[in-house]
Amino acid sequence: MANILRSSLISIAATGASLAAGFVSNIIASRMLGPSGAGLIAFSLWAATSASAVADLGLPQTMLRNAGAASGPGDAWKGLVHSALRTFLLSVMLVGAGMLGYAAWLGRHEDGGAWRWAVTAALFVAYALSAFSTAVARGRGRFGQTAVSTAIGGALQVPLVLIGAWFWGAAGALIGHVARYLPQALRLRGYFRHPARPLTPEMRSYAGNMWLSDLVENMILSRIEFLFLGIFFASTQIGYFASGLALAGLVEQIMLQISPALIVGFADAHSRGDMKSLQTSYSRVMRMVSLIIFPVTFGGAAIIPALLPLVFGEPFIPAIPAAVILMATVGAAALAVIPWGLISAASQSQQILRIQIFSGFLTIILLLAIVPWAGLEGAACSRAGVSLLTLAILLYIAARHIGIATPWAALIRTMIAGGLCAAAAAIPVMMIPPIPAIAVGVIAGALVYIFAIRLLRLVDPDDAGLLLAAVEGKLPGPAKRIAASLSAFIAPR
Repeated sequence: MANILRSSLISIAATGASLAAGFVSNIIASRMLGPSGAGLIAFSLWAATSASAVADLGLPQTMLRNAGAASGPGDAWKGLVHSALRTFLLSVMLVGAGMLGYAAWLGRHEDGGAWRWAVTAALFVAYALSAFSTAVARGRGRFGQTAVSTAIGGALQVPLVLIGAWFWGAAGALIGHVARYLPQALRLRGYFRHPARPLTPEMRSYAGNMWLSDLVENMILSRIEFLFLGIFFASTQIGYFASGLALAGLVEQIMLQISPALIVGFADAHSRGDMKSLQTSYSRVMRMVSLIIFPVTFGGAAIIPALLPLVFGEPFIPAIPAAVILMATVGAAALAVIPWGLISAASQSQQILRIQIFSGFLTIILLLAIVPWAGLEGAACSRAGVSLLTLAILLYIAARHIGIATPWAALIRTMIAGGLCAAAAAIPVMMIPPIPAIAVGVIAGALVYIFAIRLLRLVDPDDAGLLLAAVEGKLPGPAKRIAASLSAFIAPR
């Protein structure tokens, strides 16, 4: 459990800077280009990540799971990476050529869009290579390497988005997003120096299942609302929806960064057949994550009416209702990462695939039925409903097929505490101007939540001690004392 927590904290710390850079980049593009330009950028980002899902053939997930101890002794893992990388690069080149061909066709038949699609193709290549490289590094436990690459990419992203948007609009802003993924992508160069080692049939089967699962996840479950809003409305509506997702997506992205550490840690316990340790780790991760997720999502939904126009500008006020729905329910998608990681670690990729296909089919049906008449709010409600149902199914499979129970009592008490936090944060938002309302709301919500944690006994002393031990070595002296005092208050012995 300590290794899982340590690796998770490294991933969170590393990507904190990246998420901040991405959020600032969204703000810059939104304020410089307006809802329509922001919508074009959001659609291009979705297109690039979807193309990556088509091209990756499930190989990054396979390397994440098998490049570690499962690959054998010595440098055997490098042979597996070489073999997978050859196939991966061929697929990436084919998909990239198709995207460039489409950009060339636009250049011959339409006035605009060609350069944006050409940069989108470059973004796809950078993102795909970075995803493969990151999977290998994390499979080997090199979370520090990905941390450095992520921080460098984030530092490049913001100024390049600003410069690109200023001179070349949406296409220029995308150049900054390309730079974000280059540092980690360039780390792939050394893997061709070792003899290729063919993937086993079991690895190929796993890759196939994860490929289909990722196709559904990235093309349908991630941002397919952009496609429907673009078809039935315009890029402006995509921009509105993207602004709401930018806030809610921060929560989900942090959890996605934890998932590789969860898979590696859960897989180790499962391979040893240590179900007691697996249950303990799963329950503890679920409790600790929910302690962070619920106040952030519920409290965030309470202050969004003041926060969103302040961040993205007055033109984005129509996005507020959808943004509130997205933030209030993103906790379901975030928590789903934990049972997903457990099921994946237990080699139940078939179950993951079935869930993804069902969720993708349901998403398309709901969007077709709701978006034409309910617009933004309908798209947000569709996402919320699918997220809640998917979480319920994942928790059921974890209990039924793996034998790992969900700590329901702790989750319900934490939801109550999160609701109290949101109520405290909402009062100033409704009564005073936006800037002081946000500050007062955050402070009031945090104080109420801390007292709720103590009163509802949400943290036991062992969990508090484990978390404190994981972070105190990275804190300066005064912060250590504050952390120790807070730990003693919320989890008295």
